[in-house]
Amino acid sequence: MSSKTEAGQPGAFVQLSAAAKAAVSAPVPAPEDTRATAGLRLIRTVRSACWGKIEYYQDTARPFAVESVLNKSRHETPEIIAAFGSNLPPASTFLLHYGPKWQTNKGKVAVLVHGASDNANRAWATPEILMGKPGTPGMLQALEAKGYRVFAVTFPHKHGNLFYESQYLADSIELARQATGAAKVILIGHSAGGLAARAYVSSFRMNAAWTAYRGDVEQLITLAAPHRGQDFSFRHPEFNYYFMSDELAANAPMSWDKILAYGVWKDTLEFSIYSDNFPMQQQVLYDWTGKYPVKTTSPDYYTTLHGGQGLMSHSLGINSAIMKGGNFINAFKAYPVPADIPVAVIAGNNNKIENVPQSETDGPSDGLVFLESASYINDMISPARTEPIQKIIVHENHVTIAYSPVILKLVTGLIK
Repeated sequence: MSSKTEAGQPGAFVQLSAAAKAAVSAPVPAPEDTRATAGLRLIRTVRSACWGKIEYYQDTARPFAVESVLNKSRHETPEIIAAFGSNLPPASTFLLHYGPKWQTNKGKVAVLVHGASDNANRAWATPEILMGKPGTPGMLQALEAKGYRVFAVTFPHKHGNLFYESQYLADSIELARQATGAAKVILIGHSAGGLAARAYVSSFRMNAAWTAYRGDVEQLITLAAPHRGQDFSFRHPEFNYYFMSDELAANAPMSWDKILAYGVWKDTLEFSIYSDNFPMQQQVLYDWTGKYPVKTTSPDYYTTLHGGQGLMSHSLGINSAIMKGGNFINAFKAYPVPADIPVAVIAGNNNKIENVPQSETDGPSDGLVFLESASYINDMISPARTEPIQKIIVHENHVTIAYSPVILKLVTGLIK
């Protein structure tokens, strides 16, 4: 089931997962800050178990459209829901998280950007909470231990438009700079968050109504970002039977818009990548089958990829989904990173992910994104660049690449 929420309208669904209920207690509202930034409205401030505070903002200056969202794409972390005031917040809003030491530390300012189907708490503060290990430290703790002032953004839609996410990030940087007096910040983005960060600094945006790069970033670090996209859902169609359910754990798009289940044909368009419920997933699509062919033993492999009627499914094909996403990855080629921003691209080559029965093995990968995509730097290089972009390969999977001890040491050491 999908829902559309208008700016300021509570989401329609409030069900929480049992695991999330047990993991985090809801915060207590804190007094609102009276600061104001042009075009940004501070709606509320809440205390946090992980952060110094969390602020909930609405961007009233940009023309955000209503985004369609599935019930299974709702936020499930109580603290995040309390901050948003909804588990399906409107597209014009975002959360800004302040590290506990943002006022006492004196080092550089870092802004952290999470990936798809995630939030700043899970990604950076409690990275193993879903595995029952809430005490495992993350990037937040590692950076603060080195004296940095840390901020992070949480996006309203778990699979939202990357152009929107770039705008939330621009807003968050402006607020972090205002709070600290810093002229520039360090950006660290995981997975699709790395693409949102790169889009902002490259001024890759829909039109002039959205914020262009303001010259306020001093370094960019990406972790497992699909710089050349990915095609997981089309090369592994067997996952469609799992993703057809409207459950939190199945929060990813199908590549089939119709499916034969228990002898009955079922319309699954709303759960598919062709619907309006997964704009980010359309944008990160890129056809890698020329380099890494799909397995012919996969169910309806040919019609899944190219579109058409198969024995147990119907698909509109990968090119249809890529075009619906505006051919984002190819269009991104024309927007290099400014030459004066040092860039480090970190990619993983461990394709085994804990609690994931099948990962990406059709080529070297981190279990989801091909190594060649996560380490692809050619599209980022400006003709004026003199300092080479760093490309670092680590033996981490798509999840651990954001928080393993090796990564935390590597990233803190990369900051200039």
